[in-house]
Amino acid sequence: MKKHYYIIIALSIFLTSCQKVVEFDIDEIPTQLVLNSLPSDGNRMFVNFSQSRFFLDTNTGANANPLSMSLEITGPSGTMTLYPDSISRSNYFFPYTPQGGDSLTISITAGDKSVTSGTKIPRPLQISSCGTLLSWTLPRTGTNSESVLNLCIVSFNLSDYANEENYYYITVSERDSGSYYRERTQKFDTIDTLYHNVMFMCMDNSISGPDALISNPLVVLPQGYTVFDRIICSDKTLNGTTGQHSIIIPILVDTNEVRGYKHELTLNIESIRPERVKYLLDVANSTGLTQIFAEPAGVFSNVKVNGEQGLGLFSGISRLQFPLNTEPWPYPENLQSSTNSAVAQQYSDALHEFYHHVKQQNRK
Repeated sequence: MKKHYYIIIALSIFLTSCQKVVEFDIDEIPTQLVLNSLPSDGNRMFVNFSQSRFFLDTNTGANANPLSMSLEITGPSGTMTLYPDSISRSNYFFPYTPQGGDSLTISITAGDKSVTSGTKIPRPLQISSCGTLLSWTLPRTGTNSESVLNLCIVSFNLSDYANEENYYYITVSERDSGSYYRERTQKFDTIDTLYHNVMFMCMDNSISGPDALISNPLVVLPQGYTVFDRIICSDKTLNGTTGQHSIIIPILVDTNEVRGYKHELTLNIESIRPERVKYLLDVANSTGLTQIFAEPAGVFSNVKVNGEQGLGLFSGISRLQFPLNTEPWPYPENLQSSTNSAVAQQYSDALHEFYHHVKQQNRK
């Protein structure tokens, strides 16, 4: 029996609209092999090997049932070949922990298909310290307490490897948990949510200047302030140097949070390979439509299937994560004992522009 999915596509043309039903016969859509793995310095090696799925299918990709799978590792002690020692669904685990500088080659046979890929594990990140500085701003005249913003200034010391072409991937994640009052429903909700790409500002030219920045900013605000949800940069201005770098996280005060509500912010810094840079840029540049596909069309892949470009990514990383101190959280009652710093005043106008941008985003 054939399965069909239906999509209602609304088209607005010159104030008129119509509806079109698009029918998909998923029995006629061929599946493809997909290989994904981000071997990480200091973490056990595994790869995910499965079949592609229809983009409206919410199930995970079906197992690909490989006939054979091997991993060749070349490191300081020579070359060795290993095989999976355990399997969990479509994840294949190897008795091996990647180390910075190792070169890896994965080889898989599945039916009449040969799947191959290779990468190198970046050397461990050299970050000696990471700290936070909280600086509060007072609400603008005539506004309510919800317009109060808190600046979390994050500084870290990074030592770059000399004579290596390094790429860095910087993001901020946030886990919110606790009780929250919904004004619309007039009820309390229990929240436990992880946000992977929290927006932040950066005026550090060594990582966000035109000679280093590879990714696009999220929005450019007046006065030259720029908002990012990620920074992908090269070490062109850092090569072999050690220095302090910083980002600024504007924090919006929400008075509907019940006291005890937790905001756990984490700074994520990765050293990544050129193939991952290409992949991340392709995904970021994809339209809203292609992002809903399980494997977005046109996205770069360094996976080869019978010598042709396949689906997925096999790319080594070195990662460090730093929990950020944001206590005490800037609820209105805490502002009574706070003092405004010169830094807070300097960014006040830009932050309020950022605040309105976030509000607009949340309404969409």
